[in-house]
Amino acid sequence: MDVFGCGSFEDPGPHGSGRYSMQMMPEVEEQSFRKGSQPGMDGRNCYADEHYLPTLFYMIDPVGIANWSVTYVDWSEGKWHPKSYRAQDVTYELWKNITSIDENHHVTSDEKKLKQIKPCLWNGKKRPCYLFARKFYPEALNTLMHLFPNYTDI
Repeated sequence: MDVFGCGSFEDPGPHGSGRYSMQMMPEVEEQSFRKGSQPGMDGRNCYADEHYLPTLFYMIDPVGIANWSVTYVDWSEGKWHPKSYRAQDVTYELWKNITSIDENHHVTSDEKKLKQIKPCLWNGKKRPCYLFARKFYPEALNTLMHLFPNYTDI
């Protein structure tokens, strides 16, 4: 499953450190600023779910909890918003694929477009990356509720 753009990492491009503001000083220094999950689109806005939490976690524990995002987001369609799942998209196979991902992939937003692949580590052991997933339509709720009690292969 190709879901580049998920997680928390240092991005020297316009969608990473390009969104840093000196008004964040002295609490947040530029070298601590992290990029969270979002696609490579134009703009310099700093969004809390894309930057604040990854930056906060990095500042608290730079080699621990800041390694990846715990929320799966599929940006593979290259649109302004991540892929949305309808009821028919929610299957056992989807959950199995999401919960088997143990590496996170990033591509920097600068001109170099460096691809970074890092394992999701928990106490030094490679583990599944995601505890949560987004973006599901309300119509998918019944299917989600049916699958969760029956899915034990996490």
